[in-house]
Amino acid sequence: MPGSLFKKTIILVTAIITLMMITFIGFKKWSMHGDALGYYMYLPATFIYHNNMALDSLPYTTDISNHVYVYINNLRANKTPKGYVLDQYTYGVAFMEMPFFFLANAYEKLSGKPVSGYSDTYNYMLLLCSLLYALMGLLLVYKILRNFFGDTQSLLGTIFIFIGTNLLYFSTIQGGMAHPVLFFLYALLIYLTIKLHAQPKPFLFVLCGLAAGMITIIRPTDILCLLIPLLYGIYNGATIRNKLSFIKENTGNIFVFTLAFVAPIIPQLLYWKYISGHFLYYSYGQQSFDWKHPHIIDGLFYYSNGWLPYSPIMVFSVAGMFLYKPLRKWAWAIWLFFPIYIYIIYSWYCYRYINGLGSRPMINIYPLLALPLTAFIQLISKQKFFIKIVFATISLFFIAMNISYSIQQGKGIIWSEESNMTFNLQMLFRMQLHYNDLVVHDIAEKQPDTTKLTRIGTIGYQDFDDSVSDHFVRDNVPGSEYVYKMQDEEFREAFVVPYSKELFKNAKWFKCSGRFMYPEKPGYFKHVFVLDVPQKKWAGCTIENKINAANPDFYKNNDVDLNYANPNNWGSVYYYTKIPQNIKDGDLVKLYVWNIGRTALYMDDIRLELYK
Repeated sequence: MPGSLFKKTIILVTAIITLMMITFIGFKKWSMHGDALGYYMYLPATFIYHNNMALDSLPYTTDISNHVYVYINNLRANKTPKGYVLDQYTYGVAFMEMPFFFLANAYEKLSGKPVSGYSDTYNYMLLLCSLLYALMGLLLVYKILRNFFGDTQSLLGTIFIFIGTNLLYFSTIQGGMAHPVLFFLYALLIYLTIKLHAQPKPFLFVLCGLAAGMITIIRPTDILCLLIPLLYGIYNGATIRNKLSFIKENTGNIFVFTLAFVAPIIPQLLYWKYISGHFLYYSYGQQSFDWKHPHIIDGLFYYSNGWLPYSPIMVFSVAGMFLYKPLRKWAWAIWLFFPIYIYIIYSWYCYRYINGLGSRPMINIYPLLALPLTAFIQLISKQKFFIKIVFATISLFFIAMNISYSIQQGKGIIWSEESNMTFNLQMLFRMQLHYNDLVVHDIAEKQPDTTKLTRIGTIGYQDFDDSVSDHFVRDNVPGSEYVYKMQDEEFREAFVVPYSKELFKNAKWFKCSGRFMYPEKPGYFKHVFVLDVPQKKWAGCTIENKINAANPDFYKNNDVDLNYANPNNWGSVYYYTKIPQNIKDGDLVKLYVWNIGRTALYMDDIRLELYK
């Protein structure tokens, strides 16, 4: 009875967390952007607009968000040799989303609304689609684990995979991505692998082939998934011979498997042939793999969208890979598949996998990684009470970290693809940003307690009052004649000064400050206030989200996120950064503004001070 109550309690708690995440954050998020929009657009193109051969010809209507038009217009840069506009993504995710698309269509028609394919109804359905595939995958994961572990351990392994990893975020907040779908398909492939080895029936081979084929067409590099059924059950010489006998005895079934595997791939090959003239066509343009320089350490451990910082519970899965006895049947499948998979995904040019929380591709293989995770849980369950308590405490902390990061990412409080360890630890379990947090996010350096600092002096100052060029405009602040208007320049240097250790020998900190104003809300590219000591230090602080944010009263009336903008208002921006220990006399200290997007910015009173 106590065990039953425990299991019911953790299931209930997980359900409550899931409902709260999707209700209070997920339904407020717009899923149709980036990769999710690229996957999805096959559906309205096929069933509403009939423009698969001219994806950029979407008719204009107020029922469709402008950013959808921006995305579709950008497709024109990716044309095939035959002149067709190409969606770089394959059709696989759209195929899996199709039932939810039809439900949204039916609802819109019954409600008398325009069937646009891009309204809130379709957006909600994309999120529910991601959640449902994740839940179905979790059910299969539990069934898989029950073949090798006890009921409680299997349930804990399944729950940990969900609320302890970034699967939670992509299932309840950022809908429409491929990863919950691939999570389900991998779970299905593994489940069917176990079944067909126990009972080699033709329909199991068909389903297994279809699952592997869908995985491959959604993410072609994941053709590696074929290693799972191939290597399952192999762990010594005798099992290799058994596998060879199994293959020989099931030649016909394997042929059926192959046909089923190819079936989902054929439509994509025919589509590519029609629009490009080639059955195999690389649709990603200049995006590619760098096989000689994989970023494995960055991808696994760094806070800029690394795997383990945002799914810390999976350290137990990695530890569990060394437990041979409970994983014998999966030993070769895990030990061979996992390092190859890691090498492939972190050889991709964008190894940080932007647009989401943590390393997204790792979600796909969580059904496989659930096995060593649960093996480790089983090991702990046999230890002394104290060790169990320590493990439970660490696990709860890791789960709380993942939930905290998921909520923060959903609310725009963190932006994992550009984050850093100092900022993340400073923001852990907090749901409100302050000025220093915004600075730490940019420069990855904890800000000092200013009440304990002593100002030494100013080593550089620029008030822009000594020029009559077109870049200088009248200032309305008393005592100031001009401000500098930056428009088409990428860089504007305020000043360069040589450093003198003798003059400022006790200095510990630089303080960079200035007054700024920008007339329009920025896009992706922001203005950056940069201090540079060549070969020694570079610190860049974005300007837009800090105007007026230094005022303590500001936070009482404003919900600040990392994309906060306050155009047409002058305000001070400042930050402290440590003076590098290896700085030498004569080293040039440069203070400048980097205008990446070449948009308008006004500036004045740029100052560099020293503190100790």
